[in-house]
Amino acid sequence: MNEEVMERITAYAERTGKDKDEAVGEFVQWLSDEFGVTDWQSEDAYLLTEWAEMFVIDTRNLGRSGSGGGRDTIAFVGHIVGMNDSPTDLRRRQREEAVSLFKRDSNRAIEQGLVGIVKAKEGVWNVNGEPTKERVDGDNLPWFALEVDNAMIALLNNREGTATYGKPVAPKSEVRYMHFLGNEVNKLSENPRLWRIALSGKSMSSEYELGVLTQVQVVPQNDPTRDTVYTNRDFCDTVVYIEGGDLASDFTDASRFWLNDKHGAYVDLAELLDAYDERKIAYNDGFLSPTVITKGYVSRLSKEPNDNQYDSTGRNFRLSITSLTAQSTYGRESPLSEITVWIPGALYDEGHPFEFKKGEEWLPYAERTPVLICGQLKTRMFRDDMVPSLTAYGIYVPPRTARPGASGGNTDLDQF
Repeated sequence: MNEEVMERITAYAERTGKDKDEAVGEFVQWLSDEFGVTDWQSEDAYLLTEWAEMFVIDTRNLGRSGSGGGRDTIAFVGHIVGMNDSPTDLRRRQREEAVSLFKRDSNRAIEQGLVGIVKAKEGVWNVNGEPTKERVDGDNLPWFALEVDNAMIALLNNREGTATYGKPVAPKSEVRYMHFLGNEVNKLSENPRLWRIALSGKSMSSEYELGVLTQVQVVPQNDPTRDTVYTNRDFCDTVVYIEGGDLASDFTDASRFWLNDKHGAYVDLAELLDAYDERKIAYNDGFLSPTVITKGYVSRLSKEPNDNQYDSTGRNFRLSITSLTAQSTYGRESPLSEITVWIPGALYDEGHPFEFKKGEEWLPYAERTPVLICGQLKTRMFRDDMVPSLTAYGIYVPPRTARPGASGGNTDLDQF
């Protein structure tokens, strides 16, 4: 291949974390699939360069939606370390404030551009008397309508300077956050970070594998201080589990990468209490709990569900973890030497928190098994001590050190 072709293929390999031979192999296969080229060595140099440009542009935009309406994305490489148990409504605060003001003073809410009155006229839905493109369809309400006190309103975009300023917006904007440890491939070794990746659509309910090297497509963040990145709706279709390539095991092996000092997300079990005070996030008149990664050895576990009205599934589970550093720091009898990990019902249903993966098989693990946990760090009073606890986003069990638990047996009640 000529120099211009190799320049493009090399750039693609660096961006996706692949070695050159693998990238060349993908390009050759792409030529065969797309253009029926079976003997690329004999092709004209100009054509090869043109095809290489097309190949790189095509793969760079893998994050675009199938309809072509997606935003440009970049590749992140790292590990998926957890998922929020339920979606977050990004429009909740705007909706609640607008509805509250509308109930108190409807004219003021309209004058301030927070809401518009929705009415049907001549077969088209109107907002504040202005026709929209939404046609009246029987008893079905338009996507932007919200019923409040026998009135039909729409939330309006009140961000001046935006293209849709003053136009109706959906009353809800739900995302589910994935927690991802990694970065762009050329930044991974020196600057791994813990990110929140906002998922939407079918990507919120897709299955993902934790603890393996993964490439994902995200919309780049303009503000380097923020840790949240967004995605196109077909995010789940662009997730690729990849080999390590030239990356050291410090980044490919979860047992090492999740505990790496460079990303700063790891906290030793004995230091969780101090970490909460250092990392809690001021918000309004209170604090938001920080997200951390820790490691512990299972001291107790229960697969019996607990009723929980605050859980999206109505139930949760628990296990307890400990470590030598926690026991030696606080004493083996101290409540601070054993940390409670709360497991949301969604994580139990989707994430195999009580199992480890051996080959393609999921197996139960026993007490004293080491586990890696990404979760929300909280504190509470227990007797006379302030003690930490974790609400897990993800639990990964390294298969080489997992202690197999009991499985099988006859569970049929007819045996008694």
